[in-house]
Amino acid sequence: MTLKNTDNDYRIIVRNKQTADGETNVIKELAYGSLREKNGKQYILYSLEDDGDTVTSLIKLNGDEVLIKRGGAVKTSMEYKAGEKRSFVYETPYGGIDMELETHRVLHDVAENGGKVELVYTLTVQGEKYFNDTKITITKIS
Repeated sequence: MTLKNTDNDYRIIVRNKQTADGETNVIKELAYGSLREKNGKQYILYSLEDDGDTVTSLIKLNGDEVLIKRGGAVKTSMEYKAGEKRSFVYETPYGGIDMELETHRVLHDVAENGGKVELVYTLTVQGEKYFNDTKITITKIS
């Protein structure tokens, strides 16, 4: 399958259910972006406005691994692979925050018409643990 480089031909919904200290919060984002394939890897690219700042996200699907890179007002690179822990820095305009990601499950099924990505992981920030269940839905709209 070869995907064409498109601009905003896909609706991307990111829904993250995060639980910490017995409390659950759900964050949902809606964006429009592109889906491409290159060298057997799939790339989802979209941008969001956050408090007047633009944050661009790139999701790279590569076999049993998912990489999410963010740039703009915040910068980070998060690698998800089931059964592995990875450390990363979440860069903000106020400085960097060291974090650790322990991935429990990675599933993705994305084709030219769209698909889904599921990530289940524990995020550790300054000793606090946050359990996350993230579902990303990609739908072709044109």
